[in-house]
Amino acid sequence: MGGMGDFSLLPSLVVFAGVIAALVVGASLLRRRSRRLGRPVPGRLTRSTGDALQGGGAPVRLPVDELVKRASIQLVQMDDALREAVDEVEFTRAEFGEAAAIEFAEALDTARRRASEAFALRQRLDDSVPDTEQQQRDWSKRILSLSDSALALVTAQSRSIQERRRDETSAPDALARTRAAIAAGRARLPEARATLSELADAYASTAIAPVAGAADEVEQAFDAAERDVTAAEAALSASTLAPAARQAQQAEAAVRRAQARLDAVERMRQTLRDARVARETALSAAGVQRTEAAHLRDSVEDPAAAERITAASAALEAAVDTARARTAADPVADVDALAAAAGRLDDTLAIARTAQQRLDSARSALVGAIAIAESHIRTADDAIAAGRGRVGPDARTRLAAARHELDLARQEADPVAALDGARRAATRATDADALARYDTLGLGR
Repeated sequence: MGGMGDFSLLPSLVVFAGVIAALVVGASLLRRRSRRLGRPVPGRLTRSTGDALQGGGAPVRLPVDELVKRASIQLVQMDDALREAVDEVEFTRAEFGEAAAIEFAEALDTARRRASEAFALRQRLDDSVPDTEQQQRDWSKRILSLSDSALALVTAQSRSIQERRRDETSAPDALARTRAAIAAGRARLPEARATLSELADAYASTAIAPVAGAADEVEQAFDAAERDVTAAEAALSASTLAPAARQAQQAEAAVRRAQARLDAVERMRQTLRDARVARETALSAAGVQRTEAAHLRDSVEDPAAAERITAASAALEAAVDTARARTAADPVADVDALAAAAGRLDDTLAIARTAQQRLDSARSALVGAIAIAESHIRTADDAIAAGRGRVGPDARTRLAAARHELDLARQEADPVAALDGARRAATRATDADALARYDTLGLGR
């Protein structure tokens, strides 16, 4: 029997060996299928998930700090690409017409929306509210995804325009166009310098800081563009097959930067003029707002609300004094400061008005509430008197509580609290009346 027991294990061993062989074959087939399906290359970073891939294709969970860092880097690259794309769209429109720029502009709008969401998520990572590690990980992955897609949109459009430019524009034509643009831009320089000098005399340095040194930057950009054009023309004159496209593109980019700065100088003059008008309007509005604040502060019944109005009004007054005391004008800064102080005061006044309206509403309703409570108390009193000895202590206790609540309501200085007390008195009296009638009918026995 012992021998038979040993041989009885053979079927089980055969089955077990067969299972092992099947598993080995299945694993081999799965590996081959994965290679055919193009499984990600080991060690590559997947931006959509923000995780790296190890040798077997399994994701390696990155530390959250590394993930946040990668998201920040990608966010900066995306933002730079969008800024360059704005100029590229305008240049495309000027070079090839409105129809050619439509698709690029639409792609840029979509990319901007994605960038806006990505920056909003980045702001959530940077704000003062503590975030869990999982939130930081999820938001960083989303930033990577949004940045990648926005970058891909503008990159694809830029490549398309570059290809069209190579197809439609020869280097000599591009260089001639760029040289003409340089000449036109240099013709604008004297006016720009005169404008900057005028603005420097009329405004504080902080007011014109965005365009400070713009004329020198423009001249340097035109000089660089002219050097590139000259070098490219010389190369083409030596050989029509000379590679001049790179220098032509550099020159065009420099011209675009210079033109943008010249436009900024022209806009700054109008911006500051508009800010002067807005400043006077804000100063006048501040006077009206402070007068309104003083009236509300004197009439409001809540001491804390009055203190808040006083503090916010003082802050607005300080902003007004600062604006009026400037020896060198900075109307943009004045408008910003006045708007911020006026906004805080307006919020404070709105809260105070709401509180006062609540008090006024309660005061109006209080007269009726007291009358109702008095009526219910009289009704309950009559019911108890009619029942005499048949009415138990519960009804009498409710009536006493109702009278006490009504006395407190009459003495309460806060109309909101008084209104609540009068309503409680009416409820107590109603309960007393119901209990008295219940006892009188003998239902409580």
